[in-house]
Order: sequence, then C-alpha cells, then structure tokens
Amino acid sequence: MHKTPEPIRSWTWPHYELVRIFLPKIWQLLGGWRIAGQQHIPAEGGAVIAPNHVSYFDPPAVGASLPRRTYYFAKKELFAIPVFGWLIRKCYAFPVDREGSDHTAFRHAIRLLQAGELLMVFPEGRRSQDGNLEEGGIGAALIASRAGVPLIPCSVWGTDVVLPRGAWFLHTGLVQVSFARPIAFPSSDSQRLNKDQLQQITEQVMAAIAELRREQEEFTRQSKGNMSQQAGQSTR
Repeated sequence: MHKTPEPIRSWTWPHYELVRIFLPKIWQLLGGWRIAGQQHIPAEGGAVIAPNHVSYFDPPAVGASLPRRTYYFAKKELFAIPVFGWLIRKCYAFPVDREGSDHTAFRHAIRLLQAGELLMVFPEGRRSQDGNLEEGGIGAALIASRAGVPLIPCSVWGTDVVLPRGAWFLHTGLVQVSFARPIAFPSSDSQRLNKDQLQQITEQVMAAIAELRREQEEFTRQSKGNMSQQAGQSTR
C-alpha cells in the first residue's frame, strides 16, 4: 500500500477532471444538483475544506463542487482494495490511520497545504449514523492552523439519500454542496493555538455547517413544493 499522496503536479489527472464534469450531470438526472458559496473558495493558495459526512459519496460531491482539485484523507483500509485503492489514490486521496495519531498523514497534509493545494478534512471523522450533524473533532482546525491557511466550512446535503448506507446502487434525490466564509488563521510560524482555542474554532465551523444545512433543508422543501405545484398544474 502506498503511504505517499499523489505527487503535486502542475497538471491534473484527466479522469479526475472527467469525474468533476460528469458527476453533476448524473446528479441532475437523479434529482438535482446545486452548489452555493463557491465564491468563498480561493482561486489559489492552500485551504482546508471542512464538510459534514453522511455518505461515501461526500468526497466526490465536494470535489465536483470545487473549482480546483482537492486532496483528501481516506481510511487506510480502502487502499488495500484491489483497483479501488489505486483509483482513489489517483483521485488525490491518501491514507490515514484513524485508530491513532498518524504523523505521516499529518505531515503530508501540511506539505500539501503549504504548496498551495486544497485539502478536504471531515471534522466529524467518519460518517454520521443517522444523517444528523455530529460533534466535530479539532483535526481540521489543527491542520489549518499549523499550515497557516483558511478553514472553509462546507455542508453536503442529500448524498445519504442518493447513496444510503448499505446501498449498492444510486437512488434519486437532490444533492447540494454549500460553502461558508473562510475562517482565517495566523501564520503557523507566529502562533500555535492551544486545544481550547482549536475547540472554539471547531465549534464555529460546526455552527456554520449547521446554518448551511438549515438553508439547504429550506431549499429542498421549496423545491419539493414547486414540483408538487407543477405536477398539479400538469394534471389539470
């Protein structure tokens, strides 16, 4: 199993670009696709994208919503799966040991961010059991603060409907990805935040995600109402 991320290159793998192009088209056919707050993603320079986590479809959903490529952590067990492990590595995933402190993965993350790349880090650590927002860990805030890059809260909505737990095929549903304003950090050389400070920032991130989810829920409700109204008019 490779322990290094995909090397930083000036070009991006063609299959990664194809996924970014075609996934939204697939989701449009399955029930809808919406991106909000994309203007909060910096055109260049490193940043940590911090989404909630409800489905295995979250990484490609967020990746397809970004104007630039993003690296992301994936549990190390996935890289042992033939073909799939190779594929996700070529889609800029790199392994992390979730059972302990993985200093190798942490150093990779800092290196990527300082090289100007985007990095996706799920504050909850793993998928929510029931789709609700869970308590966030300080990992995303720690990585962003050490690298001296912004931390961008992100909410993913509907991926757990399109690909529920245990499902082997896609379902219909509206997928939404929304980004909040970046949370800026001082340079990693000027200050190191303590655990309490990192926890406060994490709570700020989770609150921003919760607010994005409320807006996404309202948009979903309105979309369903409009569809019902259109269906009623078409039967008259």
